[in-house]
Amino acid sequence: MQKKKLVLDTTICIDLFNGQLLKKVTSLPYELVLPAVIVEELIEPPGENLIHIGYKRLQLDEEAIDQIIDLRERYSRPSTNELFALLLSKINSCEMLTGDNDLRKAAKEEGVTVHGIFWILDNLIEYNVLTPEEAADALERIKAESSWLPRREYEAHLKRWRSWFFS
Repeated sequence: MQKKKLVLDTTICIDLFNGQLLKKVTSLPYELVLPAVIVEELIEPPGENLIHIGYKRLQLDEEAIDQIIDLRERYSRPSTNELFALLLSKINSCEMLTGDNDLRKAAKEEGVTVHGIFWILDNLIEYNVLTPEEAADALERIKAESSWLPRREYEAHLKRWRSWFFS
């Protein structure tokens, strides 16, 4: 059975790195895909390291450049490299993972399903890769590295995961 593809952008890779989750996420039943431009862009974590631990690199062809230019004209806020993630998701009819609110809005307008760090952490718990307590610890590490997370959702997840620990 073929795994469902998920395209990741730069922000989610950085959050996973800060949460010490990059390798753990490869245990999920998904094919984790990065646009080649994002693999090249990533410094911390180094993009090539993600390829070595199981993430896949996909290159867009020459024809995609016109589509990137079109997306750039419609959405000025996400970076061009982030738009590569959006286009890759759209072309492959797969979901996208991002922590960038502007990219999330653009993806929704383009009909692409988007998830973020809370969804990933919920999956890591659901598939028994992390305990709720470990997910809460990872979320706190991500927040400590200045990741912008919606306060209410952050607090609700922490409370739910920490209460599992005590029940």
